[in-house]
Amino acid sequence: MHVYSIEDAKQFNDERFTKVNLIKNDHSTAFVLNFLPGQHMKAHNHPHRELYLYVIDGDGIFLIDDEEVAVSAGDVIYCDSKQQLGFTNTSDARVSIYATMTKLQD
Repeated sequence: MHVYSIEDAKQFNDERFTKVNLIKNDHSTAFVLNFLPGQHMKAHNHPHRELYLYVIDGDGIFLIDDEEVAVSAGDVIYCDSKQQLGFTNTSDARVSIYATMTKLQD
């Protein structure tokens, strides 16, 4: 068993959003995405993987297959392997998102 700290994974960078891996193995990855106000992650997908995202702090806009979805702390988003996903911190506060990505069975 291992214990990881979400608080330690809240690492921000003035230049761009950050991704801090907590757990990574052959089947899944757990990580934290951190965004300062105005920072953006371009839309992309994760073939053969599904993604669960939990907004820990703050609020912003996910762009999922060209549809804007407003989220705030406490919201959970699910994306399948074909969906295009992007995010923008539209607030004046920091945003942290806990994510788990799992490999789909072949």
